[in-house]
Amino acid sequence: MSRRQLTIKPSCMREIAAFPNDRAALLWEKINQLVSDPLPNGKVKKKLKGADGVYRMRVAEHRVFYRFGEEWISLLGLKRRREDTYDGLPADSPDALPPEDDDDLDALLTRSEPRKFSLAPVVQERPLPEPITPELLRALGVPVATVPVLLRCATEEALLQAAVPAEVLTRVVDRLFPPSIERLDLQPDLVVPSTADLVRYKEGDLLGFLLRLDEDQLKLTRWALQGPTMVRGGAGTGKSTVALYRVKALLERPGATGRERVLFTTYTRALLTVTRQLLEQLLTPDQLRRVEVATCDQIAWRVVSRARALRAFEADGASLRRLADLRARHQPGGSAFESRLRARALDRLTDGWLLEEFDWILDGRGLSGLDEYLTAPRPGRGLPLNERARTAVWELHQAFLAECKHERYPALRREALGLLREGGAVERFDYVIVDEAQDLSPVFLALMAEICSSAEGLFFAADNKQSLYSRNYSWSSAHPRLQFRGRTALLRRNYRSTREIDRAAFGLLHADEGEDLAGSDSPYDGPLPVLVKGLAAGTQATWIVRFVRQMARHLHLKTSAAAVLVPGAAIGEALARELVAQGLEARFFPGRDLDLKQDVVRLLTLHTAKGLEFPIVVIAGLETGAWPVPEDFDEPGLFDERARHERRLLYVGMTRAMRGLMLLAPEGCRHPALQDLDLTHWHVESAQ
Repeated sequence: MSRRQLTIKPSCMREIAAFPNDRAALLWEKINQLVSDPLPNGKVKKKLKGADGVYRMRVAEHRVFYRFGEEWISLLGLKRRREDTYDGLPADSPDALPPEDDDDLDALLTRSEPRKFSLAPVVQERPLPEPITPELLRALGVPVATVPVLLRCATEEALLQAAVPAEVLTRVVDRLFPPSIERLDLQPDLVVPSTADLVRYKEGDLLGFLLRLDEDQLKLTRWALQGPTMVRGGAGTGKSTVALYRVKALLERPGATGRERVLFTTYTRALLTVTRQLLEQLLTPDQLRRVEVATCDQIAWRVVSRARALRAFEADGASLRRLADLRARHQPGGSAFESRLRARALDRLTDGWLLEEFDWILDGRGLSGLDEYLTAPRPGRGLPLNERARTAVWELHQAFLAECKHERYPALRREALGLLREGGAVERFDYVIVDEAQDLSPVFLALMAEICSSAEGLFFAADNKQSLYSRNYSWSSAHPRLQFRGRTALLRRNYRSTREIDRAAFGLLHADEGEDLAGSDSPYDGPLPVLVKGLAAGTQATWIVRFVRQMARHLHLKTSAAAVLVPGAAIGEALARELVAQGLEARFFPGRDLDLKQDVVRLLTLHTAKGLEFPIVVIAGLETGAWPVPEDFDEPGLFDERARHERRLLYVGMTRAMRGLMLLAPEGCRHPALQDLDLTHWHVESAQ
């Protein structure tokens, strides 16, 4: 029989990390033997009574627990023998057959009733199921420096708030609260290419492993290899994982020469390192040398930098301030009468709306002159513009560009596309894989299409439910190569969030005209997301601390597993200070400074959170002024467009949550996305 595919549960990965280094060679040897032959032999390997296909293999004083099938084997856990149990497992002498009760699954893996989550005003501390002793910590191999801190922990709350690294805490938590079979089944299966990769993980040279694909996902890795091809799917459906596996399938497709080059574009810089490490597991060293992982903006920067020297870049906030200053002194063209009419047309438009029109219509669609703008369709923009208004917007845009002393990414993308179309000396890629394609402007999409040698090498992954900026244009209108008709597949199963979070988030959406919003289905159960209504000013931090600590205890995670998502940086910075004042270590991270390793609760803007995921998420900062209301707009169309954006942005934020979600609605909140929430999907708390 051929070697089985090896997978592992995340909790088992942590147990392997705690395995004694001086006996690691024996563990790798035994796991290799297990992959080759997992069948029980009555002594070293045996099936457990009462278990659903669970087996155990003896490795000195440890036991490896696993399941297997014809083509796969899944490592469930690695438990150490104590005097009478293996971290909750029955005794099993290495020299003799274990007693009969070794087969009792209730004794093997705790089969306690699932813990219920209920947000309570006051929570009594719970004692640990057993004391933390120096012997226990020594067996877990925790660093000596963390021992005094851990020995002082006598309750769950004290343990979860202990000032120790997350990887150390999870070793102790997994030992004190071993997961039941039911909880193990909720964990994803991660693919381990070889035992050597387990060694790398244990030695700290590998961040993690790729998810095992289900049958539908696996088909799409090899489906329609001659593109252009698109895979659609909601948050957590594994589009990005399919795209990673697609790289390997393309490099190994029939007829491949071994010289093909692949560009894999990610949405955010924060994901670059993880993406590269995951590709390291999938690909041979030679294949890996032919793959580049980069953001779309990095590609645009490279193309333009080969033609000219680049200046410093202008931040979005600086662009808005410069536009506001320009508008205060800008004089539209035309006769005195016509100039007044054009000025009046501009007065009804906000700075933010105008900047979006510049970035997503004028620069984003690569319009080259006023005549082209006057006739350009603008689907998805809530406010129609007549000829006079478009002329006024075009004039303001030209003045805005003329005064710019820094680089701006929208203009850089447009310039890069022009250089490619002119046949600039830039090496093309045989394959281009684009993740999160729904939020790329037409110029960006065209840039990715142009940098690919042919249409056959294009693969896009997208989710129109997460689209914040796209304006309902067709893919083919962005570039002739983007003809996906008959080459589009849909993923429906959400492996990130619980079905309760998935259902609540999907209920938030309204379909635009002609838009198909396909729902997804999660296999995981969890508590209802919490909606807190009517918060008085200055009380958000109290509710956040309460929820994060209680949900972290419920999930047996550190509070740093939580993220608080807010509309803007100023709100995030102020809220972070309030959380710290209440004893919850927290920090606001601007997008480009995001650090996923710091042991703090992360505060991020909702925009920055795109593409990320967290076990616990709180959405806060929705106070007046942070979201639009109809009276803020002279034009109803402007409000409708902004309300659509806010609704999609909130959906993106909610779908970052894996297991716990809280949404805070301040007193008098009229956020357009919260006006018609289906409360049957929420546990509602009143702050009054």
